[in-house]
Amino acid sequence: MKLVINIFYLLFSLFFGKMDVSDEIVAALKQGKSSELVKHFDEKISIKLIEQEDVLSKSQAEANIKYFFEKHPVKTFSSAHISSMNNNAQYITGTLETANGKYRVSILIRRNLISQFRIENDNE
Repeated sequence: MKLVINIFYLLFSLFFGKMDVSDEIVAALKQGKSSELVKHFDEKISIKLIEQEDVLSKSQAEANIKYFFEKHPVKTFSSAHISSMNNNAQYITGTLETANGKYRVSILIRRNLISQFRIENDNE
């Protein structure tokens, strides 16, 4: 009986215990962990960090995000909206509060990879 319960628990955790990609991205933003965030970047990513906007490789984007988080330590991130546009795309918007101010964040996820990442000044 114990074996059956353990197998059931294992199967349940495999199918239902895995975090959604959007949850992992939100968690990385809340902690200000660029290394966790970059795991979900596509090979080429459209990125905007305050005033700089470009299409970068994954490694270039990682360096820029890491620098941003070093310069702007994260206090909190609250997601305002997470939506699925179809089975292949999700959109996350939210507010990032750092030691240096508030920013509006928008992220486009296609095929479970971030293809667009924007951090802009929050003009309340």
